[in-house]
Amino acid sequence: MQNPTSGPLSTDRRRKVTAVLAGGLVLGVGAAVTLAAWNDSEFAKSTFSAGTFVFQGSTDGTAFDDHPSEDGAAALTFSSGFDNLSPDDVVYAPFALQLTSGSTSAADITATAPVVPAALDGGLTFASVATTTFGCDAAAFAAGTAVPTTIQPGDTVNLCLQVTAGALTQGATGTVVWQWNAVSQ
Repeated sequence: MQNPTSGPLSTDRRRKVTAVLAGGLVLGVGAAVTLAAWNDSEFAKSTFSAGTFVFQGSTDGTAFDDHPSEDGAAALTFSSGFDNLSPDDVVYAPFALQLTSGSTSAADITATAPVVPAALDGGLTFASVATTTFGCDAAAFAAGTAVPTTIQPGDTVNLCLQVTAGALTQGATGTVVWQWNAVSQ
């Protein structure tokens, strides 16, 4: 009897197995090429950038700058007598707010209550109005309107600030800080 792993029969089997494997390899490569020809992809992209707005203030109505903190606050110029107040004295100061024309959105503006040092607390009252031009005195204050709550890019809001002295302690002194906030719409 002949050993199945040797002789002519085993050579035929090897050829058949090799032929089957070679055929499978050809079919596999062909199938991969065919599948690749029927697959496709598309891509799209876009770059996004955030807009900006710049909210600034001015003590002269012309030169605007950023005053982003209490330490860097703009120094207001009040009418005479602000440094020697007696009860019922009233003083005025102009201030302007602007949203730069390069801003990309309007903003909501709000004023916070002035921060008053303990030495002056309860001795001063505060009010503000919007005026059509820069400047502030009793007449401008009387003609003023409500301060707007929205500001558009390129717009300026002229403010007239009024401080009225009440029951102050003699010789009391301190720095009051006003703050306006802008929130992009």
